[in-house]
Amino acid sequence: MTSLRERQKERRSREILDAATALIGEKGYDETSVEEIAARAEVGVATVYNYFGSKNELLHALLAGYIEGELARGAAVVNDPPQDMVDGMAALFSTYLDGMARTASKRLMQEFLAMAVSKQFAYGQHTYRMKMAFMEQCRQLALHYEADNQIRADVTAEEAALVCYSAVTYPYTRFLLDIEGDVKAAQLAIRRNLSLVISGLGANQEERK
Repeated sequence: MTSLRERQKERRSREILDAATALIGEKGYDETSVEEIAARAEVGVATVYNYFGSKNELLHALLAGYIEGELARGAAVVNDPPQDMVDGMAALFSTYLDGMARTASKRLMQEFLAMAVSKQFAYGQHTYRMKMAFMEQCRQLALHYEADNQIRADVTAEEAALVCYSAVTYPYTRFLLDIEGDVKAAQLAIRRNLSLVISGLGANQEERK
């Protein structure tokens, strides 16, 4: 059972994260100051630094929280996958995209994307392990379809997961940069790309017997 002090600390941390989510989502990372975040959360600037150390660490914490929520949504697909591999992979990545659209602004997601090429975050090395959790869910799904003989015998589940993951990166990026359009258009592009690559990964009829 958590103590009152622990609950208060957790609530304050959540308030700071919520304030940062709103402000960075509206203005962007560089345009948002720690002072503004503290004011929105109704805490002192020192409190923000006490909880997160720096603005970089605060953004890192926002990404960690976002990934945690997305993985929880993705788990529902992994635990009860559709029968067909294209349907399953499309469902997984569409779930991520839908969650992204509902829980974070495009501006905030663009800041997460920028973390991958920023010196401040060692060119994504600090976030790599967190992002690999998405790949792991994709791999788990590929293992399911491998067991169902929906993947060619000469292709491993890891290779299939990597190809599927790579196939959706382009539509995701276009969506974040407002090139792809709305969520539905991006989901259609994701399904199309997956259908194309999975047709090359799929076992032939003899292998599936």
